[in-house]
Amino acid sequence: MQDGEGIRDLDLMETTGFGDGEGMSGVQEEPVENRGLGGKNWGAEARAEHMETGAFEAWKAAGRMELSCQASIEEEKKSTSNAILRSGEAGGFPPRPRRGKRAREGPNERIAPEDEEDAVTKAIRLAAERPDQPIFFPYKGTVFNSCDEAKEFYNLYSWEKGFGIRIGRGCKNSKEYRTRQDFVCSCEGTDKSTTAASIRTECKAMIRLLRQNDHSWYISRVVDTHNHPFSAGYGENKQWKSHSDIDPLTKDLVKKLRENNISVGRICNILGVSDATSSKTMRKESIRSLCAKLSQENMKDDIGKTMGLLEDMKKTDPGLEVRFQMDSSGAMKTMLWCTGKNRVDYENFGDAITFDTTFRTNLYSLPLGLFVGVNNHFQSIVFGGVLLTSEKTIDFEWAFTNFVEIMNGKAPLTMLTDQCAAMAKAIKSTLRTTRHRWCRWHVLKDAKKKLGNIYSKRKKFKREFNKVITDEIDIRRFENEWVKLLKEYRLVKNKYLKRLFKHRDKWAKPYFMDIFCAGMTSTQRSESANHMLKKFIQWVAPMHLFVSKFNELQSDRHDQEGKEQHSTKQVLRKKLRVGVPIERHASTVYTRAMYEKFCDELFESGSFAIFKRINASEFILVDTKNEEEIEAKHFRVKLEGDNKISCECGFYEHMGMLCRHTLKVLVHLDKMEIPAGNIMRRWTKEGHIPCKETSISSALEQQSHNMQRKMLLAKACELTKVDDKGRLVSFGKTIEEVIGNSMVSETSGQQIGEVKDATTSWPTSKPTSCPPRTIFGGRPPNTGLKSWIASTKKSAVCQADDPSTKASEWPEEENPAKKKTKSILELMQLK
Repeated sequence: MQDGEGIRDLDLMETTGFGDGEGMSGVQEEPVENRGLGGKNWGAEARAEHMETGAFEAWKAAGRMELSCQASIEEEKKSTSNAILRSGEAGGFPPRPRRGKRAREGPNERIAPEDEEDAVTKAIRLAAERPDQPIFFPYKGTVFNSCDEAKEFYNLYSWEKGFGIRIGRGCKNSKEYRTRQDFVCSCEGTDKSTTAASIRTECKAMIRLLRQNDHSWYISRVVDTHNHPFSAGYGENKQWKSHSDIDPLTKDLVKKLRENNISVGRICNILGVSDATSSKTMRKESIRSLCAKLSQENMKDDIGKTMGLLEDMKKTDPGLEVRFQMDSSGAMKTMLWCTGKNRVDYENFGDAITFDTTFRTNLYSLPLGLFVGVNNHFQSIVFGGVLLTSEKTIDFEWAFTNFVEIMNGKAPLTMLTDQCAAMAKAIKSTLRTTRHRWCRWHVLKDAKKKLGNIYSKRKKFKREFNKVITDEIDIRRFENEWVKLLKEYRLVKNKYLKRLFKHRDKWAKPYFMDIFCAGMTSTQRSESANHMLKKFIQWVAPMHLFVSKFNELQSDRHDQEGKEQHSTKQVLRKKLRVGVPIERHASTVYTRAMYEKFCDELFESGSFAIFKRINASEFILVDTKNEEEIEAKHFRVKLEGDNKISCECGFYEHMGMLCRHTLKVLVHLDKMEIPAGNIMRRWTKEGHIPCKETSISSALEQQSHNMQRKMLLAKACELTKVDDKGRLVSFGKTIEEVIGNSMVSETSGQQIGEVKDATTSWPTSKPTSCPPRTIFGGRPPNTGLKSWIASTKKSAVCQADDPSTKASEWPEEENPAKKKTKSILELMQLK
């Protein structure tokens, strides 16, 4: 191949009908004065340097002769055409208008006949006749239906030989119709940088494809000469990018796996990239690069995608409420959202909730606050979520105020949080009727670190300490046992235990017994919701993906609720656990989960005995397990008519279910049913009270009905046989009619929601940008000892400078132990 033949195949293109006025914008003929001997294009200096003087003069004379000949030919054509025009006008004929040849247009590929054999099949069939030749050698004249098919064919040949390919130059006409395409070796060309390492060696190997009249492609030129060594073996060969390409179906699978928080390593294992016996040619680097590309695509226009997602959610859920808080530049600071299902659940089970902000798995490191409660199946349910840019008092005040407004002004009776001072101050100012309590787990999680060897090495102290804080429900006995324990192990001056005892009414179990908490003494419900959310979402997810996966979490909780509802309705117990008459009544009233808890209390009641009967309605019970103790536990149970019974332990007030002491008395009195005054509806099978906002409940019912209908149609489509064409057509029409009716019903439900629900209006002001990013790519931080010490010091300094942790931010009853106070002597000196 000569150097001047690079992109000039005009003669060949003219024979196929594409070189004459077809708008070949990518191909230009060289000027005549640049065409030299041997078909080479020489510059003036190169000509003088590489030619002898006589040859150079002969070359110039030949060029001038060719120019003069070309000019004379053009003049002759022009004079001839003018003469023809003049003769036509003289004979009375109108002049013939000039018409340019129209550019070709058509599809990108050809639909091959059914009996035609494709290139790959033909190559495999003829491989036996050419044992010494590669199986997929690109012979000149090979026809393909599309350009992609030709690329894959040439890529198979490159895999055989041991090199890679890439797309080269191509041509399109004015109609964007591709007429020529080159595929070159990966080593073709040179790198722009003179110092960087590169595989480019100016290799000339390539194939050229041209179009035919039926829109197919054929190989018009093949250059199979390489100037670099070939790859040897499977490991080397798969390093070429063309051999590690990922097909579209695999890309969709990888995208779906990444959206569901599957790591890159596990994706490689699923696809068989690391499997030695797998026939996949993909590399880990290719998968990692694809995942990075998908992440970059998700980050683009994050706020626009988030707003679009929320608007789509609003169309299907008229009860959705979204509130934003923005800064002066329009960037989002805080976002609170509650779905229609959240609002209905809060109406029924929002008497006791937990709130925690410990989850920071998003691109902007925004803390996620979850409002979590318990339904009638004793399952965790989400009432709403809020994304915060900071955890200061003013941010929590905004979140709590807007949350109560969305829930029609209904504040919770009890709220459990951690020991965050800013959160406590916000609850005190915004939720005045709500009783705030601390999470017992957060209070006691530092016991091992604060108490040291006494807690970790003395098993007796650990056992007695846990017994006091877990089992004791009487306030007087709790305080006595606490003081006795501290004196015995000489911990009276321990600052940690002194602070715990000072704020014991915030976390200790005896002080919880008269407060309804639905059986919750910690924010473990929120912690478990955060843990479940980590299974759904990536740790650096953008805003729109975070909201989408949060919806999937709520959908999962809805499915789990449906599972328990199914078990409650369909699973019938033929044999009771204890066998007393009151147990049968409980099985018909409570849900399956709450019935199990009732049976546990009923079983424990067997260890109690009636110590004394004061009158017909009052009883004193004693625990037979500890009857020999000096201060045995006694419990007073009182009957309040026929509809209610109470116990001084406070378990019913705390849990909403009868305690073991009251059950002992009821069994002793041979009661057949639970007193009506002691049946809390939130634990029964009819725990879902119809929502006051009829538009939300009707929309939820319509949405559930539509989903059930769509699943029915999808199942019917799977079972439909396609053999009978008439049956298939009629079935298709039926599906269209049913789907149309469903869409009409859904639209009408939305209109009802828009008219009747005035609180579901979409916010007029929307954020224009997301908060600034705090997580970027790059190498992970160093995990050495020096790096850990430096990060520890840095975090300590940041925590000291944080205004939310200063003493001024703490309420009076929650002052930290490190707060600087003045002694009485100092105050006297100031006076």
